[in-house]
Amino acid sequence: MRTHSQPALVALLTAALLGSFFLPFISIPLLMQITPIATLQEVGLNGLRDMDFVAQLFFASYPLAALVLLLALLRACPGVLALIAGAMPIGVAAWTALNVNDELRQLGLQVSALDFVDFLGSGAYLYIGAAVALVLIVIFDRTSA
Repeated sequence: MRTHSQPALVALLTAALLGSFFLPFISIPLLMQITPIATLQEVGLNGLRDMDFVAQLFFASYPLAALVLLLALLRACPGVLALIAGAMPIGVAAWTALNVNDELRQLGLQVSALDFVDFLGSGAYLYIGAAVALVLIVIFDRTSA
């Protein structure tokens, strides 16, 4: 398996993915900010088992990004692994975008997904933006396999 030819870009983008772990994904000014690290601290590792599959994928994307970052720094990252590390967040975001209206109704909230977009924090944008850029880098890198 050939390694990715642009390890610096892959390292930068996976570091950005990891950085989003500490930034707010949901930010309601003066009320609350929800970050992945705070959520994980609140539920603990045992609470991850009780989460739905997409939430587990979301949290699993971070160790995968850390592995890809390490391999990219060692210049030994397979392109397919970098592609998976970028595709997981995109899949999680797509599923969430398609199902957020149902989830909000189940919670008894009378808001739509479009209303909810106003509360997305910088972590969500960094998570998705870095993932999309990572996928594009891998897809358009002509020397990776």
